[in-house]
Amino acid sequence: MNRPVKASAGLLLSAAVLLCAPSALRGQETPSVRRVHVLGNRNPVEIEIEGSDRLAPQTQVLTAPDRLVVDFPHAVPGVQLRNQTVNSGEVKSVRVGLLTVKPPVTRVVFDLKGPQAYQVFPSGRTVIIKVGNAGAQAASFTPSSASGPKLVTTNYSVGSVRITPPEPPPLVVSFHDGLLTITSNKASLSEVLYAVHQRTGAEIAIPAGAEQEQVVAAIGPASAPEVLSRLLNGSKFNFLILSSASDPGTLDRVILSARPEGPAPAYRPAPQPRVEEDEEAETPSKVPPAPPTTVPAAPTAPAPGTAPSPPDTKAPAENEVPD
Repeated sequence: MNRPVKASAGLLLSAAVLLCAPSALRGQETPSVRRVHVLGNRNPVEIEIEGSDRLAPQTQVLTAPDRLVVDFPHAVPGVQLRNQTVNSGEVKSVRVGLLTVKPPVTRVVFDLKGPQAYQVFPSGRTVIIKVGNAGAQAASFTPSSASGPKLVTTNYSVGSVRITPPEPPPLVVSFHDGLLTITSNKASLSEVLYAVHQRTGAEIAIPAGAEQEQVVAAIGPASAPEVLSRLLNGSKFNFLILSSASDPGTLDRVILSARPEGPAPAYRPAPQPRVEEDEEAETPSKVPPAPPTTVPAAPTAPAPGTAPSPPDTKAPAENEVPD
């Protein structure tokens, strides 16, 4: 009669042990914290926590004594996990255990030498935790019962950097839909004209001396004759721009010639046409009339029988001696 009672009590005790053991909670669907590893002797101290599936850490800082607490909801601790004495940097030890059973929560506690800044870097099945003051800032992590990944805010010092803009290309010539664009930064005139010839197919005879003239301009987009007229206006070359007979906006040929050096020649009137002798005979000349001439009258002889009249004598003026 006593054996069945003892057997029933043994089964109940075994069931209670299985319910309380972590191994009873580890099914195929429940993630586990497999490993807690201190990564060498670094400053700040780096601890890597690895799980069998994605881990979602929740952190909080406790005092008296100072410690950093990291909880992993819906995860159980692995069988191989043990407490560790670290004594590296500001971390004295690491302790791991099962905080609650339903739902399962695994807690990792970092015993610190004092208040410390920390950073948390969750990445899938691995979580890296940095503890120390070497450039780290305190990360704010609000505990939550949600099981999604958490964002960690960190601050980094940013210094001013002087950015030098790249040098513009010396020459850019484009020709699209009948519109020509020229952008030149001290390219020679011969280079510009050759690029226009390649883009438009127009016939351009490049004169001597064009390689010595630098061009700084940004012209277009416009028709090719208009752009070339603006480009060559003010240069030391005379130019003639010929458009296509069928399309005035299409460039056909450009003729260039060097301008003569020195001052411009003085103005000279055109010579008058020469008048032939026959034309002079036909055209009467306007000669002013000659003044009339006075002919003295001849003396008349006296009539017969009359005495000749004495010559007219004039009394001399005073103080005048007669001849």
